Amino acid sequence: MREQEKVARVLADASSTLRKVAGERDAVLHENAQLRVKLAHVTTRLEAEKLAAEMHEKGLYADKDFGELVSDIEKEASVGRLPIIQEAVKMAAPNMSSSFQISHDESRGADGSDLERFIVGEVG
Repeated sequence: MREQEKVARVLADASSTLRKVAGERDAVLHENAQLRVKLAHVTTRLEAEKLAAEMHEKGLYADKDFGELVSDIEKEASVGRLPIIQEAVKMAAPNMSSSFQISHDESRGADGSDLERFIVGEVG
């Protein structure tokens, strides 16, 4: 019976050891998932800050507070629009003013700038 007791003891020890190791593994997997979420948030924040700085440098949304602009970009990033905004900012010319707008309203006539009137076909 000595042999059976040894086997039973080894099996009992193995069972508790496996439960302990599985619990540690689960804790590490949970922590890993939390860290991935934090990393994604920090990465998005850094990208939003970089993009907001580039936008302000180019004169885009210069009248908007930097922190507010970063928050707005983060909101857009949360729905998958960050790459679109990044491409749009890349295409924007340096020092574009947010007050520079081309109107699609052709009824304005001579009220618009020379560029607007040229684009809508009223000049030249």
